[in-house]
Amino acid sequence: MDEFLDNRPSFFKIIFEGHTTESMRIPPKFVKHLPIELPDQAILKGPSGEKWHVKLCKTVDGLYLKDGWEQFFRDHSLGDNEWLLFRYNGDLCFNVHIFGKNGCERVNASSTKANHETTSSSGKRPRGRPRKTPLGLVPLHESKPCKVILGQQCNSNGSKICKVADSFTSDFPHFKCCIKKSSVVEFLQTVPSIFARNHLPQSNRKIILRNSEDKSWEMNYINKEKNYKFSRGWKDFVRDNKLKVGDICIFELVAKNEMRVHIFPVD
Repeated sequence: MDEFLDNRPSFFKIIFEGHTTESMRIPPKFVKHLPIELPDQAILKGPSGEKWHVKLCKTVDGLYLKDGWEQFFRDHSLGDNEWLLFRYNGDLCFNVHIFGKNGCERVNASSTKANHETTSSSGKRPRGRPRKTPLGLVPLHESKPCKVILGQQCNSNGSKICKVADSFTSDFPHFKCCIKKSSVVEFLQTVPSIFARNHLPQSNRKIILRNSEDKSWEMNYINKEKNYKFSRGWKDFVRDNKLKVGDICIFELVAKNEMRVHIFPVD
């Protein structure tokens, strides 16, 4: 708490629905705390202690964090109605505290940044977050967070991918599954019942899936007799992302009726 009682200049931003992830405006009244001759970049220090270099862009509308901001946004899976506290350390360096829509700080908020700097033994970049907490620890998010593992057993060829996927952690509800034949032949993807009951609509609905490149697909989500599946739309997702039997997918609920899918290919 002592950190929140100091006199460092600070400002906060609320992430409203429909926000842009490409840039973020620094409040005009806060600019007086910054140097008159601004450098090209600012540094954002996230809750994990890692740093992001973000370009400063001055326009007639004000001062913006631009190039690098979208990466910071994605790496922390920021969502609607969360808010950020920027505390200025001087030298264009900010500590960024992230608060969920429940009002509590995401003190264990982690990022995908480490995975942008490392590669798997196959030479491909793994996608997802490095685990900051012990395996099996359920992350804190809203009232009933849920981490579900579905079909997690993999063959020997996929054991390395399993280990990479096991490094994933998130403050958002998510589940992991190993892609089966039914997913790529019948084009039906099962959603774990415990996850569906706790986090998804209890009626048929359209749900958006996004991949790591932020491309989106609209799914028919079916809730029928305690069977929960993605149907129409899943076929396009499979083909466009070249999913194969044995691949691992992590489905992360980042907004109402919207999920980010992290794909770990088996080869």
